[in-house]
Amino acid sequence: MGWLGSNSLTGTVPTEMGALIQLSFLWLESSSLTGTVPTEMGALTQLTWLRLDSNSLTSTVPTEMGELTQLRRLRLDSNSLTGTVPTEMGALIQLSEL
Repeated sequence: MGWLGSNSLTGTVPTEMGALIQLSFLWLESSSLTGTVPTEMGALTQLTWLRLDSNSLTSTVPTEMGELTQLRRLRLDSNSLTGTVPTEMGALIQLSEL
């Protein structure tokens, strides 16, 4: 598990998070994170919950998010993301909350 949400975290989401391949939960919500969602997040294939909501993330949702095939819940709301939802996210057949 990785519950770091509702803190005063600042800066960007570290690309090194992609090395935490055994994580099943990653909650980084309700902080002051900026920058983009790292493409390296696509390596977290054991994730079932990912919360990056209520930050100040920008840019587009990376296509690598489509590799998170165990994901059941994904929250990216309350950011400043742009563009379209990647078609690769259609592979997230376990997803029940978006």
